[in-house]
Amino acid sequence: MDDLLTILNTMMPIIEQKTNAAPSSLRLWFDDLALTSLDAERAVFSTPSPIRRQILSTKHLDNIKSALAEVIGFEVEVEIILSEAPAPKVNEGEPKTATPELIEERLRAIEEAEEKEDTETIMKEIINGPTPGKKSLLDEYTFENFVEGESNKFARAVCYAVAKEPTTYNPLFIYGQSGLGKTHLLYAVINYMKKNHPHLKIVYKKCETFLDELVRALNDGDTASFKERYRTADVLLIDDIQFLAGKEQTQEEFFHTFSALYEADKQIILASDRPPREIKPLEDRLRTRFEGGLLSDVQPPSYELRVAIIKKKAEYMGLAISDEMVEYIAERLRSNIRQIEGVIKRLYAVCSLTSTEVTRERIDEVISIIDPGNIPTDTMVERILNAVSKTYGVSVEDMKSKRKTEDVANARHIAIHIIKYITPLTLKEIGAIFGRDHATVIFALNKVDRNMSTINNYANEVNRIMKEVKG
Repeated sequence: MDDLLTILNTMMPIIEQKTNAAPSSLRLWFDDLALTSLDAERAVFSTPSPIRRQILSTKHLDNIKSALAEVIGFEVEVEIILSEAPAPKVNEGEPKTATPELIEERLRAIEEAEEKEDTETIMKEIINGPTPGKKSLLDEYTFENFVEGESNKFARAVCYAVAKEPTTYNPLFIYGQSGLGKTHLLYAVINYMKKNHPHLKIVYKKCETFLDELVRALNDGDTASFKERYRTADVLLIDDIQFLAGKEQTQEEFFHTFSALYEADKQIILASDRPPREIKPLEDRLRTRFEGGLLSDVQPPSYELRVAIIKKKAEYMGLAISDEMVEYIAERLRSNIRQIEGVIKRLYAVCSLTSTEVTRERIDEVISIIDPGNIPTDTMVERILNAVSKTYGVSVEDMKSKRKTEDVANARHIAIHIIKYITPLTLKEIGAIFGRDHATVIFALNKVDRNMSTINNYANEVNRIMKEVKG
């Protein structure tokens, strides 16, 4: 065992030289690495952290093999396994400092290792299959990996039923706030179908990609190939379908695509951040077709589900965290699974680099950085007003004044629309912000809805502002 430890210690300066990285830069990934066994053909290294194992296997394996060969004098196969020992406590050793740059570097490394948001790569895999010799990103999104609770149990069940037997529910419309797992469910459907129904032609797109491809086809005068690509699908999955709002030509094309597939008994699955009736403006013929199938919502996770997600993510990261701190995070973050995962990643990066434990103060610090959901309503209103002011060149004071010029009224109406959509304020409370009554607020909301359906790029601008202020 001492010989194995000596070999590993001798390897580390070589690895640092090969990666051109400082010791502090590699510590997060190599600190708990052990050389478990070595013979003439094979070396086995182990680590108790799944995320470290993944990063070492994908980012550093070649350097580990090369460094080992330099030390022992010959090449062997190298395998990195998970050890059964618990992950090391993050508060061991003397507290250290970590610059914001180093923390962000660690977060980027985690994201690169997980590659969970690599939509372009996943879509290529859907079409062409995974790159030979490379692990499929799509494999990360399965029904088995989906953490189930009362808030998403029905949505998972119907997605699984459709994956198992297409057109069981057609169309299937999944809706819920951002970050609750809708895209995971779509990928899980694709994953299951590719393994169990390999003959099916599956087409998955983000709605914005669908729009971009249509615009390109129109500009190139090649709508025939565009229609062929979508209308010959056996399964069509469109994510973020709410972005059809206000885009008349796209709605027209999507209506004909939808109708062609539906009449041919092909499966259609749509995901949105809101139910069809709240996608405005949306043509009635599309809304009725969306509502003509099965609608399933994904609710914000329950307390019990949040606790389960936090524990699972912390275990995966190798983050030592007490039950008390798990419960504290679950209380602080109530609505968004993606934010929960982001908090655990940053806690891991910060606490591992500084050799400090997870405390309430550390959790508060991390949440304040990455969780816009915890922004007080008055702060969000201020952010909306400033964003609208910057976009349209109208001061916040003018929006709140009695001025009725066209530019001021338009900015005021848009601010009212966005405040109504992304804050819990009532119509009366929104009116009070601008010194208006309930009826004036309703007029503004109706005016924006009409403009979004009749004025080019109006809806795009409103949606852009909403995405900006929501972070």
